Amino acid sequence: MKILIGLLLALSGALVLPAPASAQDELPPLVQVQPPSYDGARKYGRTLKADPGAWSPVPERIGYQWLRDGVPIPGEVRRKHEIAPEDVGHRLDLVVVVGATGYADTVVQLRVGKAKHRVGVRRTVRYSVRTRGGTGGVDVADFRRLAQETYDDPRGWRARGVRFRQVRHGGAFTLWLSQAALVPSFSGSCSATWSCRVGRNVIINVDRWRDASPAWNGAGRSLRDYRHMVVNHETGHWLGRGHTSCPRRGALAPVMMQQSKGTQGCRFNPWPTPRELGR
Repeated sequence: MKILIGLLLALSGALVLPAPASAQDELPPLVQVQPPSYDGARKYGRTLKADPGAWSPVPERIGYQWLRDGVPIPGEVRRKHEIAPEDVGHRLDLVVVVGATGYADTVVQLRVGKAKHRVGVRRTVRYSVRTRGGTGGVDVADFRRLAQETYDDPRGWRARGVRFRQVRHGGAFTLWLSQAALVPSFSGSCSATWSCRVGRNVIINVDRWRDASPAWNGAGRSLRDYRHMVVNHETGHWLGRGHTSCPRRGALAPVMMQQSKGTQGCRFNPWPTPRELGR
């Protein structure tokens, strides 16, 4: 805790030489007049704002550290914290450290609570995962896990209140990992080059899953983001969404745009835009 106190005070901008531990122990603590608190909804995309409370004497320095599941969040040492995707489903806490000349540094930890999705569950969709043909060295267990991570991410279709649950068999749709040459076997409208959606079949082309696309790679985007994008795009078709185009140069590309082929001047983007999410 003493290490955390020193770190917080340093990050708060107060250049204070720490007193020896024995000297700190002998100093009186500040008296809490009003406990620290926070304001704001614990939802993805919202901002929490800390109130350090009231103390006697008035603190000369105040430090903050936001925690996720009890672990300090790197860089989150300011009064405000915007709830990030990785916060959702995890407990947030706030540590406040106050100090004044002649008084011991005083630490208070405030329990904030579990961060939630932007909206509650409005619809639960069950789906199963299958393969067709060779998987080209792709680990199917990883495919299952990464697809579910995409569905659970608060930036994705979950932000419309759609919760996806993977089941062993059946479900409302089947998510396929298909050998490239066999993608057209689902429909003559599908190409061996790209992923596809046909009826209740959401088909991910194993070549695209493994290697992304030339346009995506040429933009320097990550393979993981491509995988988010292609799952969101093809599932978006199953949800009833059609293809869209770039709204204007420099804007985020809609996830329902065919970004594997290019973005027409938009910025590559793996997630549904606010407009696609109805916000």
